[in-house]
Amino acid sequence: MLKVETQELFYLPPLPSAPLFLFHLCNFNHGIWGFKTSPHIIFLSQSTLTGWSLCGTRLCHEIAHSWFGLAIGARDWTEEWLSEGFATHLEDIIWAEAQQLSPHEAQEQQELRACLRWHRLQDELQNSPEEMQVLRPSKEKTGHVSDSGASVVRHGLNPDKMFMQVHYLKGYFLLRFLARRLGDEAYFSFLRKFVYTFHGQLILSQVTCGSL
Repeated sequence: MLKVETQELFYLPPLPSAPLFLFHLCNFNHGIWGFKTSPHIIFLSQSTLTGWSLCGTRLCHEIAHSWFGLAIGARDWTEEWLSEGFATHLEDIIWAEAQQLSPHEAQEQQELRACLRWHRLQDELQNSPEEMQVLRPSKEKTGHVSDSGASVVRHGLNPDKMFMQVHYLKGYFLLRFLARRLGDEAYFSFLRKFVYTFHGQLILSQVTCGSL
C-alpha cells in the first residue's frame, strides 16, 4: 500500500485533508482496466505495474477523477465525457507536474500524447458505429427521468461500449481546444470556479458550456 497526501494542484480547489490510499490487488478480476477509483482510495491491478511511465500516467488520470467524476458527476451517464474527458485532459498536466518537467518539456510531451490520441480517435471513428460516437446520444432528452424515477443509459447494454474511448478522446480534444483558446490562466480559473460551484452535484453538458 502506498499513501499519498492530497494537496492543491494546478489552480484546482484542494482535496479534502484525508490521505489518498493506493492498493495493489493481485487477483483483481477486472485487471484490463488497471485502476478503479473511489473517494480517497485507488485500486491498482497488476496489469499496470509494468513501469512507472504507464502506471504514473494512469494514476494521474484517476487522481483527476477526485474532482471530475467523484466531486462532480454526470447526471446522465451517456455524458460520461464530463468525467472521462476532464480526467484525460488533466492527467497530462498532473503527470508533467509529478515529473517536475519544465514548461517546454511539458508542452513537448503533451503535444506527442495529443498526436497519439488523435490517431487513436481516428481509428475508433472509422471502426465503430456512428451512433455510438456521439457525446450526447439522447440529445434533448439527456437527463430525462421518467415518472417512476428511472433513466435509460443509451447503448448501455452494448458490450462494445465498454471498450470505446470516444468519450475520453472527444472530451479531451474539446477541453484541449478551450485551454489553448482561453490560455492557461483563464482556463484554470474556469476549472476552479466550476469545481467550487458544482461540488457535490450531478450535472449536464449544458451546465458546463453555460459556465464558460
